[in-house]
Amino acid sequence: MATSPPINVENLFSVKGLVALITGGGSGIGLMMAKALADGGAARVYIVGRRVDVLQAAAASIGRPAVVVPLYCDVTSKVSLESIVAVVATDVGYLNLLVCNAGVGGPPAKPPVPGVTTLDEFRDAQMAGEFEAFTDTFRVNATGVWFTAMAFLGLLDRGNRVPGGVEGVGSQVVVTSSIAGFNKMAPGGWAYGPSKAAATHIAKMLSNVLPNWGIRANCICPGLFPSEMSAPIVQAVGGSMTGSGIVPLDRRIVPAGRMGDEVDMAGQILYLASRAGAYLNGNTIVVDGGRLGTFPSTGY
Repeated sequence: MATSPPINVENLFSVKGLVALITGGGSGIGLMMAKALADGGAARVYIVGRRVDVLQAAAASIGRPAVVVPLYCDVTSKVSLESIVAVVATDVGYLNLLVCNAGVGGPPAKPPVPGVTTLDEFRDAQMAGEFEAFTDTFRVNATGVWFTAMAFLGLLDRGNRVPGGVEGVGSQVVVTSSIAGFNKMAPGGWAYGPSKAAATHIAKMLSNVLPNWGIRANCICPGLFPSEMSAPIVQAVGGSMTGSGIVPLDRRIVPAGRMGDEVDMAGQILYLASRAGAYLNGNTIVVDGGRLGTFPSTGY
């Protein structure tokens, strides 16, 4: 039996030449992904969002001005999405990777205290909340994912037809969801978890229909990573966002004993975007230090 040549591990996880766009790319997980792709040799990484100053600061922090391009975009506006499609079409003309990462935390939750909070108190507290704030969480976290993917399908299709990108890797949509979508409790808010469950399901639907045109779809479900959105949840479980480096957490909450960091997230996006993950479609990757295993499971 002939001996197969050794695997070039460096090429296996390479993203050299990739053209990517990341919504919500100016902070948190989106910025971690953008930095990983830019550092890994991507040809262009568009980071888009609603806060131009944050995007510009993020691009400057990566230090690759010829690669990382900050652009304003509101994922809840079809007009705004189409305007970015036009910019990318004029600039490079195609996409290899679209990361639907933009998200909001939505209204905070105040769970009832068993034996203390009355039914009327719980009901009145919920009805006092803003209907629009609850709905807006879904507009960004779920509806925005669907329409972002739809808006860029033409550029992703073109990415499969032009030279460039990573050899052996077709165009792909990656949805950033959350393990909150699996949690029956609501540390992130009554709207946040259901909206992320919807985002995870949208990724599954995309993975079913998009391969008809040679485009894959996968989903990353992060646990606790440093970001503006996660700060209230981290504080609720006894952690702290102050300082730098490893952010320790109670092992009863996260068995790994810490929050995720940019290296943890870099590993996920480089895996999915490179030849290493080219055979993945419809996968939901949970990267949470084991936190999902601590969620209550009765009733599933």
